[in-house]
Amino acid sequence: MPVYRKRQTLWDIRFIIEGKSGSLSLYRCNSKMGGIMKSSRFRTVLLFATAFLFACTASAHAAAKESIPVTVLFLNDVHGYLEPFQVTAKEAKTEVGGMARIAARIRDIEKQNRENGIRTFVLIAGDILQGTPMSTVFKGAADIDVYNAMGVDALTLGNHEFDFGADNLKALMDSARFPFLSANLWWKKSGALIGRPSISFPISEGIFLHIIGITTPRLIYETHPDNIADVRVEDPVSTAETAHAALDGKGPVLVLSHSRIETDRAVARALPGVAAIIGGHEHLLLSPPLVEGTVLIFQASEKGRYLGRIDLEVDSTTGAARVKSAEYIPIHEEMPADQEIAAIVFKHRAQLTDAFKAVIGLTRVPLQAERKQIRSGETNFGDFVADAIRLASQADIALLNSGAIRASLDAGEISLEDLFRAFPFDNEIVLVDLTGQEVAAMLERSVSGGPGDDDGGFLQVSGIRFDIRGKSVKQVTLDRERQLLDPDAAYRVAVTDFLHAGGDGYGMLKGKPGLKTGVPLRELMVETIRKKKEISPAEDGRIRRLP
Repeated sequence: MPVYRKRQTLWDIRFIIEGKSGSLSLYRCNSKMGGIMKSSRFRTVLLFATAFLFACTASAHAAAKESIPVTVLFLNDVHGYLEPFQVTAKEAKTEVGGMARIAARIRDIEKQNRENGIRTFVLIAGDILQGTPMSTVFKGAADIDVYNAMGVDALTLGNHEFDFGADNLKALMDSARFPFLSANLWWKKSGALIGRPSISFPISEGIFLHIIGITTPRLIYETHPDNIADVRVEDPVSTAETAHAALDGKGPVLVLSHSRIETDRAVARALPGVAAIIGGHEHLLLSPPLVEGTVLIFQASEKGRYLGRIDLEVDSTTGAARVKSAEYIPIHEEMPADQEIAAIVFKHRAQLTDAFKAVIGLTRVPLQAERKQIRSGETNFGDFVADAIRLASQADIALLNSGAIRASLDAGEISLEDLFRAFPFDNEIVLVDLTGQEVAAMLERSVSGGPGDDDGGFLQVSGIRFDIRGKSVKQVTLDRERQLLDPDAAYRVAVTDFLHAGGDGYGMLKGKPGLKTGVPLRELMVETIRKKKEISPAEDGRIRRLP
């Protein structure tokens, strides 16, 4: 039944499958208000809608003969999670994700659609790399092997696609059997677009499904500057408009975006005629989807925990389309696995040496690095890592961007593989001399986002303590004797080479003389835990948020 209609002023009924049980949740949408709200208080509307549907059955069947059904399946922010992984839900561990399970579900949908003459497309909204040992060791080659076999149709470039350098990205693009999209990323030297601005798939005679790709302009802050030295980033909204104007042929347009929500909303306002926006970058499950004007904005969480599905109904004469239905399919341990994809993943897993399984230590407490916590405040894992950096480098202060720690660790044994998962980047410790005023400026940058901004530039610290009120820093003191930070004094500060190069918006460090220690952060953590054998770090109140 119709669940969303452009420029519609009546209440619509929307059903979205949620949870492992596949239960139905009821939503109502008012396109004038530009929002979707979960509700339990509109039985009258439901009865009206039911009656309305019966009344419109004949016209709906007639319209169906003139429409082209299309199914779009999508993922975002997979971050190397080709294998299933565990999450804690209601104090119990459960296994989720896994590309073999996702592939099996895709195959089932494709088979059913083929039998009914429906085209199916598989899209990824960026960040397939960086986050697991398999992705880090093979630098994305394992991921591309899997997505080639799965039959992915298009991928938008995310910021983490650049994490292993430009040459590695070019090699991945050459080996992929699907296009990498981005309308706003260019090579500086050659002046060429890095990816394709768009791709068009024929779905009927003279009718195409058009896909436009855009990438977050925060790429210049969220990727090591050395990896994007030859990259020029342009405004995603204006370039999306340019790409849209250049499309040839009638048919629906989807924007495959790896950008922040505010960018997706701006694109929706600039291009109100697009069928939908499929987003990524912020690791959100947009259920129900956001509504900007007449455009629905989707995002399917992260790491393959959900497979997004949108069913479009396309007018065979005009090419105009509407979202007929949509859902997020939870990927869980009771689902079957596609054996071809499972074999590819196993092949790469087998190539990882047994050394990755070696236990190097034990933690008596969980080490907290969940994005919502570590990117807005102090955590015990952040304290432990920052302290280890400061002590090993004999610095006065250590400052670490929270985005450098990519996974929490459960209480229990810690393996080398665990630390590769938590520290996938090849960061090196650099020593730099800063005045107290410059340290304070870094702290001000650290708190410039709010708790909900998912800011990987939020700093975990050692050697200092400070308070936050709103988006301002208050009362910075040194650990030793709680002395106030002297704005004119010089301090030896330990940072990563990523921060020293100006990453995450710390441009005040770029170009400053620094001493490379030659100590990689990951190896420092391996040796620190190995020597301690057993750890149980706790927060000590070094970062406090004041009311």
